Amino acid sequence: MTEEQILCSQCNKDLVMKFIELKDLVFCSNQCLDTYITKTGQKKFFREYGDVFVPGEGKGWVPKYANDYIMMCARCPKKLSDVCHANTQISAAYHDIVGDSEEYRWCCHARFCLSAALSDGTVPMEAGLKVQRYAEKKAKENDVRGVTTVIFSQSFADLANNFEYKKLPENPPETQELDMSHFGACLLCDEGFGRQCEAQVEREFQLLDRAKELVDSKMWCGHTTNVIADMLIDREKGEELAKKIIHYANQVAAEKGHPGVITRTLFIALGRMV
Repeated sequence: MTEEQILCSQCNKDLVMKFIELKDLVFCSNQCLDTYITKTGQKKFFREYGDVFVPGEGKGWVPKYANDYIMMCARCPKKLSDVCHANTQISAAYHDIVGDSEEYRWCCHARFCLSAALSDGTVPMEAGLKVQRYAEKKAKENDVRGVTTVIFSQSFADLANNFEYKKLPENPPETQELDMSHFGACLLCDEGFGRQCEAQVEREFQLLDRAKELVDSKMWCGHTTNVIADMLIDREKGEELAKKIIHYANQVAAEKGHPGVITRTLFIALGRMV
């Protein structure tokens, strides 16, 4: 609590306390942070405030690879980045529904990706719930405090069994606003869960170069290439599986008319494989 007036840097709401603080900026919600970044422009924002996402540079604990993930967006080719932004709201259409069905803690990013997998109507909710239960069981068995992005991605890979691409009729839901910041989520995560995630992501980055080789010259969002790295961790015949997933995801991207693979198209592909 403070005696000074605190105003949200985006919506100008008068705040009782600071929620998200980045240097001289204060935001009342995840949505306001993301709106501010979009209006400012990602490149300009990260030139001025990017160091708060670097471990040891900002206030409080920051996961080791948070800045690496954020810089993937800053380095993304514009034509792929534009498609990604245009698909954000539709990707979040099932965010609240899958959140309500959770029986264990979930990383914000993992929940968003599960919603994205369901977002064109070609993956039934039953398949999404199957992945959800499996991922929760996997997290508990590994003594992890919740479902991380690595556990989530590995769960899709574990359950994948249909590798024959087929274009399916779409039935997308209505879009909805997402009260979550992709940029701020790691900063808001508690340190205990965050450090467990960090340890898994460290192994992911150890396999990232090989994942890039498997993706080859195709245009893939940096985050999706990291998902492929997740599938190589401690997996027998992991490269064989990764190649099948990459081929399928490229076909889904072509189906959507996208210049490359973004998070939404990869997880729709993974959902169809389940």
